[in-house]
Amino acid sequence: MELNEILLLSFCSKRVQKSIKEQFKIEPNEGFRITCGTDCPELFTVHHCYDLDDRKILELIVDHKENDKKVINWRYVDSLENLHRRIQILREFKFLEDWYPYKGVNIQLKSELIVRFKCRLSFDPKSGIPTVYFMKDLMKKWPMELHKYCVDLFRTTPDLEMIMNLNDSSDFPESQTIKDLYLHNSCKSLNVTIAEEFFEKANIQNKLSTKRLRLDGAISDDSKLWDIPNLYIFCWVYARQLTRFTGKNAFFFTRDLPQNLTKNMNAFLKHWLNSTNTNLETMMAVTYRRFTEELFDGIQTSRWDPNKRPARYVIKESLGRVLEHHSGEGDKFAKDFGFKFDYLDCTDAFDIVRESDGLMASVKVRNSIFIMFVWHSTFS
Repeated sequence: MELNEILLLSFCSKRVQKSIKEQFKIEPNEGFRITCGTDCPELFTVHHCYDLDDRKILELIVDHKENDKKVINWRYVDSLENLHRRIQILREFKFLEDWYPYKGVNIQLKSELIVRFKCRLSFDPKSGIPTVYFMKDLMKKWPMELHKYCVDLFRTTPDLEMIMNLNDSSDFPESQTIKDLYLHNSCKSLNVTIAEEFFEKANIQNKLSTKRLRLDGAISDDSKLWDIPNLYIFCWVYARQLTRFTGKNAFFFTRDLPQNLTKNMNAFLKHWLNSTNTNLETMMAVTYRRFTEELFDGIQTSRWDPNKRPARYVIKESLGRVLEHHSGEGDKFAKDFGFKFDYLDCTDAFDIVRESDGLMASVKVRNSIFIMFVWHSTFS
């Protein structure tokens, strides 16, 4: 049986749930991801979305070592009674027939979920993937309850990955722990207050990634964003703020004006040399302008010595998967940063050493790209 069939079967009774738990198991390293529909206007044009709610489809996906498999979809509606009529109206537009396949029945879920959800169920005739329709007042409850339910049913990792629109963050619980969060891109700048409020209530344990989402201002110096271990964000910060980062790996596209860029990155290097920060592993900053010779003013540097460190840096997988936007196709995962040069080659980098503990970092600049690697291992 397919995963979605097993999941729906489990809703029948507690006895069925118990039987599934005893006989079926997903490998512990294969966890679930909740993904919410994008607000990319290119996709609206391609798929002819009827209204705002039509693009807010959510999916539960199981990740079999990056071989994603969809388990279930769900949508929120104003009324379950009017749902059938709404689908009929959509089908009057011939180009929507493939986008809104619908064969529906009314069901009431009877399971170990905290509440009993009244819903309507449909199946995609091509893939067989079920779509569950709920009333909008369950928007804050259902996704997280479903995730907890599946973790318990399939005995897999409780770590939660999410792909979502930051504009829709009010749809989710006031406090939520998320391992990895990927944010959809947007052609419009987002209000920075929305981002600040979201990071106050969301506990992101490992990674935040977004490639093209702009804010209408910079994240504040005291934002909880700076405590996320791995960051990959676009135009949210100034270079002078990078000293606030307490995590391990960061990739920033900065907002700096050309006249401030080199001075601010020089200040960042001096801050690291005088700090006790032992967390930082990688710092990358992409800018609109090239760095000038003043980047290393007041800093002692040396060229690569093969007796002191390797020629190449080994970057950890924790920052190795990012969300990229592909025109006409939406957001997809990529395993690298898309640089057109070997950014891990440190034979041309400048080395700096912190006197307090002897920790070495290699700094390389390629046009408008700043890369800093910290060597946490000792080499003989």
